[in-house]
Amino acid sequence: MRDRRESGQVAVETAIVLPLFVFLILGTLQLGLMHQARLMTKYAAYKAVRAGALHNADVKKMERAALAVLLPMVSRGSNGTENMMTVGSASDFQQKWMWPEVLTNKITGTAIPYTKVTICGPLSGDLGGASGEVDFDNPEKITSSGDWKDSQRSKLRIQLTFNYRMVIPFADVVIYNIARAKELPFVLRLGKEDDPSQKAFLEKDMNAYDAAAGQKVYVVPIRATYTMRMQSNLYLGKNKLPESNTCLFSFQNQ
Repeated sequence: MRDRRESGQVAVETAIVLPLFVFLILGTLQLGLMHQARLMTKYAAYKAVRAGALHNADVKKMERAALAVLLPMVSRGSNGTENMMTVGSASDFQQKWMWPEVLTNKITGTAIPYTKVTICGPLSGDLGGASGEVDFDNPEKITSSGDWKDSQRSKLRIQLTFNYRMVIPFADVVIYNIARAKELPFVLRLGKEDDPSQKAFLEKDMNAYDAAAGQKVYVVPIRATYTMRMQSNLYLGKNKLPESNTCLFSFQNQ
C-alpha cells in the first residue's frame, strides 16, 4: 500500500509540472501561429509597398492591401472568446472581409489597428522643397545635389506593422508578459538603466497595447519593411510625406 507521504509528493509534483506542461503545449501552438503571421507579414509588406508605388503613396490603400494578405490571421472576440475564421475560398474571404472590425481596420474594443503602414522614405525634406505633384520618373526635378542619395528619392520605403491578436488562452497572457518583460527589471531587457533614449524606444507606442491587455486582449506588433521604386506620381497636398523617419528598427534608438 502506497505511503500517504508519497501520495502527497505526487500531488505536489503534479501541481508544479502540470501548468508548465499545459503552457508548453499551448505556447507551442501560439508561437507557431505567430511564426506564420511573421512570414505572412513579410509578404504583406511587399503587397503594401506595391500598392503605394502604384497609388501615389496612399497609406490607406497600402494598409488595405496588407490587410487583404493578412486576413487569414485576423481574429476577433469578446468576453474572453476568440474567433479566427479560416479563409479557404473566395466566399470565406468575402465574408471575413465584411467584418466590421476589418472594414474599419480596428481591433475590437481597442485603439489598435490590425495593419499600420509607416513611410520611412522619401521624407518631405528629401524632395528639395518640392510641392504639389512630383514626377516620380524625373528625379532631376526633385534634387540636383548629385549625391548617392538621389537614387533613393524615387523609391518608396515603408514599414508594415501587423498587430497580431493572440488567440490561444493562457499562452496569450504569458507570452505577452514575456514580450513586454513585465516581470524583469529594465537592466535585464538588454538595455542600460541610465540610457533614457533606449528606454523610450522600448516603451514607445506601447500604452495602447497595455490598455488592450487590461481588457484581456493580448496584441503583439509584428513588423516588416520593403522598398520599391515609385510607379506613380506623388501628390504632396493629398498624401503628405513625413518630415522625419519614425520607423522602428531594433538596431537603432528613436
